[in-house]
Amino acid sequence: MGINYFNRDVRDLKFVLFEYLDMDKLLTYEAFQDFDRKDFSMIIDEGLKVCREVLGPAMQDGDREGCSYAEGRVTVPAPFYECWKVMTENGWIGTSNNPEFGGQGLPAVVSGILGELFTGANFAFMTYPGLAVGNGRLIENFGTDEDRALFVEKMYTGRWGGTMCLTEPDAGSDVGWLLTKATPDPTSGDPRIYKIEGTKRFITCGEHDLTENIIHLVLARIEGAPLGTKGISLFIVPKIRVNPDGSLGEQNDVFCGGIEHKMGIHGSSTCTLNFGENENCLGILLGEPDSGMAKMFQMMNDARIGCGVQALGLTASAYDTARKYARERVQGPLFSNRNGGRVPIIQHEDVRRMLMNLKSGTEAIRAMIGKLMYYLDVAQNESDEAKREEIALRTELLTPLVKAYSSDFGYLLIRDAIQIMGGVGFCSEFPVEQYARDMKIISIWEGTSYIQSLDLVGRKLGMKGGSIFRNWIQEIVAFTKALQDDADFGSDAKLLYKASRATGDFTMKFLQYFQEGRLSLIPLISTRFLECFAETAMAHFMLEQGLIARKKLSGVDAESADGLFYRGKIETVRFFCRNILPNVFARHIIMEQEDTSAMDIPEEVL
Repeated sequence: MGINYFNRDVRDLKFVLFEYLDMDKLLTYEAFQDFDRKDFSMIIDEGLKVCREVLGPAMQDGDREGCSYAEGRVTVPAPFYECWKVMTENGWIGTSNNPEFGGQGLPAVVSGILGELFTGANFAFMTYPGLAVGNGRLIENFGTDEDRALFVEKMYTGRWGGTMCLTEPDAGSDVGWLLTKATPDPTSGDPRIYKIEGTKRFITCGEHDLTENIIHLVLARIEGAPLGTKGISLFIVPKIRVNPDGSLGEQNDVFCGGIEHKMGIHGSSTCTLNFGENENCLGILLGEPDSGMAKMFQMMNDARIGCGVQALGLTASAYDTARKYARERVQGPLFSNRNGGRVPIIQHEDVRRMLMNLKSGTEAIRAMIGKLMYYLDVAQNESDEAKREEIALRTELLTPLVKAYSSDFGYLLIRDAIQIMGGVGFCSEFPVEQYARDMKIISIWEGTSYIQSLDLVGRKLGMKGGSIFRNWIQEIVAFTKALQDDADFGSDAKLLYKASRATGDFTMKFLQYFQEGRLSLIPLISTRFLECFAETAMAHFMLEQGLIARKKLSGVDAESADGLFYRGKIETVRFFCRNILPNVFARHIIMEQEDTSAMDIPEEVL
């Protein structure tokens, strides 16, 4: 095992869980009645211990050793075997999954906090269990009783791995153009068994030696099905066939043709998989024919939220590393005292600015993800149907923000961490350069940031006639009006009010462009709208936290650990509202220009 650089302080995580979100409400739901707050706190502490003692020390070694490929087989970095052993033996794989199939049954919001810790400690390793449980959940939801019995528990407990197989060499984001085909197998005697033939590319964890079997969920077109996404079906395709009694059978004609040599996540295998090269690959139809994309969207949405958690984990780890370094590194006098002595760089103004970018950005992303995952728990357990539907739609509205903004902004924040550390930040002596390399894939996975913005504009804004978005904006407006004369946060509330109005202006422009047929203007500003919406939502969440911190501060010693935390939270809220939220206004100005120079320029000179 190598050096552990993972050094998370969980105080803010527990603030989000126990002071910001209404955990008492969750504990009234039948699914969580066997838990209490102490259980959740203890589970987080135990997860933190695993990160420091097992996952963290394996992170840099996993990156440097990477995965190796030979004759269709992939070998993972040596330290990952012990990581897998600890995670599976202690039930850390399926933390929020159904206990009936070996999961812990934790609320999604608690599982999300654990996910931040685990991915912050060793992102590349955590791709393996993440895909296994995602596959298992899809099979649990849409499979037959036989499917559940054969696959789900083994995936939730880490005995078997899993993948999602969408992308092909000539069909990336445009999945409807896939060429992988499925043909009924007349020899099987089971109408759900098909022969699968095709190639999938960029398949994360597509082949490895951590588990005895890997269950691939493969999108393919049954011969004669309609073209496009409407004609796609979903199949369970094991690497090794599974007998009716659950034992392993023969190889299933799934061959790994190679692994990618990537910018980051070297410890996570990214594979090309060839199905049916010998015309002997069998798959089990999951659900009805031609319903594959609808089913896969469930896993993709889960994965998009997971991307946000991954981005948060890496950003928080970069902040932890930069903060520790800035406290220890002594260099130069202060700008305001050029004749003074050398001081720790954490005292320098520009370093403080960048650290506050990291601190406020990390905490704002954590607040947004915490809110989303809390909504997931309410949407899945609330007995009031109307409330359940409203909250479920809010989770859909937040999902593209969590996925796209967290990964894009997190990458910029890690840039600040490197800058704070200077030359050593650029070197592999410290892990921040790895965080930057690893982070970049997250904005590409599960649909690029642009695709997320189109999902937001084209699908999510129109939910229930646009009322979900309108209600959210109206809530922010009411919140800011009530706070505009507040002695501590009045100026911040006014900024948030202006930002909410500017964000709402984008939606009016989109409607105008649709009506006038100027559709090309929409993709030119859709990602900017997503960023505006995300920053507006996060500023709202942060101000809510600031009010809680102020109230709590009045009841504790200002110099105590809690007092310092609450004082820090108040200043962090102010910094976010005054330094990050104003980016909304710059993007709003860009939107008002209706600039088409990106399309008007001759293609030849681009």
